[in-house]
Amino acid sequence: MKKAVGFDQKLQLHQLDRIVQELSRSDSRQQLYDVVDQSLMADIGGSKARMNARTILFKIWVLVDNENEEIRDRGLKLFVNASREERLLLHWGMILLAYPFFRDVADQVGRLFQLHGEFSTMQLSRKIFALYGERRRVSVALNAVLGTYKHLGIISEQKKIYVSAAKISIYKLEYKLWLIEVMLKSAEKSAIELKQIAVEPCLFPFSLDITESDLRNGQLQITRQGLDMVMIGLR
Repeated sequence: MKKAVGFDQKLQLHQLDRIVQELSRSDSRQQLYDVVDQSLMADIGGSKARMNARTILFKIWVLVDNENEEIRDRGLKLFVNASREERLLLHWGMILLAYPFFRDVADQVGRLFQLHGEFSTMQLSRKIFALYGERRRVSVALNAVLGTYKHLGIISEQKKIYVSAAKISIYKLEYKLWLIEVMLKSAEKSAIELKQIAVEPCLFPFSLDITESDLRNGQLQITRQGLDMVMIGLR
């Protein structure tokens, strides 16, 4: 059975910001559709491409799975006072939840950066084709994800080689904890070792400095295995 792809249109930060802003203002789903479609016209001329972008945006922030509504709602509350970097973190987390393909690409990109400090489209394509099959839909989606990364400013392209931008430092604890929780849910992991968080491949755009004491009294639980292994899991 072929794995679903779905992510087939490049997104920009202001498009993601707009749907979150309008979500609280709109009186109905149809009104939100219309406002988002109107705003996308400035970036996307074709109606089919615009519809695809709107579908993706709605899946990320509006039409979320029932089990993700609570964490989405907490993300919306955090968004109100978020900086640009924190808004990017919130969008990143919600895309990881909405699109496993996006998460798999982020995971492979993060691994390639850790191994080589850069990657080519060919290197990344081989890894994604191994997961999803070598078909046109996968190629289109991969280009859309890479285009989104470039629009978000987290990678840049130099002579067909991609390099990472400087990592985005996140300082407020509530954003870091929210992203860790999202990462666990999106990866369907019950727990992760504390020291692994800093090098988790799918979180490659961000620098998350977190300690055991930061995790107390939150949505995450701490367990110890042996003398020096601290595991972080979902409650």
